[in-house]
Amino acid sequence: MSGTESTVDSTDGTRRSSAYREFFAVPGTRWLFLLGLLGRTPSGMLVLLIVLVLQDTTGGYTVAGQVSGALAAGLGLLTPFRARLVDRRGARPVLVSTGLCHSAALVLLWPLAELGAPVPLLLLTGLAIGAFLPPTGVVMRSAWSRLLPDERRRRAAFAAESLAVQSTLLAGPLLVSVLVVTAGPGVGLVCCAGLTLISSLALGMSDRMTEVMRPEPRTGPVDWAGALRARAVWLSLPGGFALFAAITALEITAAGQAVENSVAWAAGWLIAGFAVGGLCGGVVWGWRVWPGRLPWQLAAMHGFMAVVLAVLIFELPLPLVAVLLFVAGVMAPPAMTAQFSVLDAVVPRAVLTESFGWLSSARQAGSAVAAAMTGMAIDAFGSRGGWTVALLAAVIATVASVSLCRVGEPHRGLESR
Repeated sequence: MSGTESTVDSTDGTRRSSAYREFFAVPGTRWLFLLGLLGRTPSGMLVLLIVLVLQDTTGGYTVAGQVSGALAAGLGLLTPFRARLVDRRGARPVLVSTGLCHSAALVLLWPLAELGAPVPLLLLTGLAIGAFLPPTGVVMRSAWSRLLPDERRRRAAFAAESLAVQSTLLAGPLLVSVLVVTAGPGVGLVCCAGLTLISSLALGMSDRMTEVMRPEPRTGPVDWAGALRARAVWLSLPGGFALFAAITALEITAAGQAVENSVAWAAGWLIAGFAVGGLCGGVVWGWRVWPGRLPWQLAAMHGFMAVVLAVLIFELPLPLVAVLLFVAGVMAPPAMTAQFSVLDAVVPRAVLTESFGWLSSARQAGSAVAAAMTGMAIDAFGSRGGWTVALLAAVIATVASVSLCRVGEPHRGLESR
């Protein structure tokens, strides 16, 4: 799976107009992508529904915040190990079992809250919801790496995955609004559980997914370190942590500056502008294979975001802030995609899903740390403090990406170890 493959049509030698078209032309990709998109949709609804259910039953946000934090802890801590099970046992048993357990815990939370269950029990339920969340994202990316032999289609698939994440983050809150108005947050939580269960079972029982995600044969003893023995995984974690820290700090600070300017209603528009910029950038990035080595491209994206954030420190008028957030957003999905693509190029396939899991876990940690630091910075220094946190995170991401440039060329031969 070399990074030097041609970007021309192998049958007639002519360049095709769109890598996305080539990607979806591969048999089975459309159905798998739709199932993956369906499985991701609840991620844009989950936390908001939990907060609404617990706020409605407890009369406050303290318990809601604690349970949401427990969910994030379960998700962040166990994502790499769920992904490791996929590498060693295949996608079907992991997706089916986690889908069943996650949905059961999610459905259980509503009656527990209604009956006034003790907070520790609610926290354990939240922890289980996060711990058993089906690893749809890492499974899909690993499946594309195995299914698509050429770099052009593979990068288009990874870009499409990032666009799917962006789409669910935009569509999820809208679906929550409809469910809350028509049926209430508790019923919305049950619907979210049902959607997760259906998608995880459909994806896990898919013959195509089972065939593609068959465990790699092992010729030696199982290494307890798994993907962590690959140097590229260690080097990718600071970049993943810092990128999502920058994005989280950016979104919180945008809302904070809108409140400072007494136009709190504009916060949603500012964040939406960042998301729309991301959709545009993601589409363009996946359209073709761009020249140059991926780690340097990744460093350039992070550096560009850092420059934009440095300008935002000057507390500009909100219309100009909106424009700059759109510009910064253009680089976000391409950077997310490139981080996975770098790992795809150099990590042995036998531990590839797990390596994606470690990167996802680092991103979760970055978001959590940035949320706490940004809140304190805004309280102490206003929106300028929040933009500074985002800028520092983007600089760290840039430096971390430069370190990946020394990883070297793809070494799929390590799979046989």
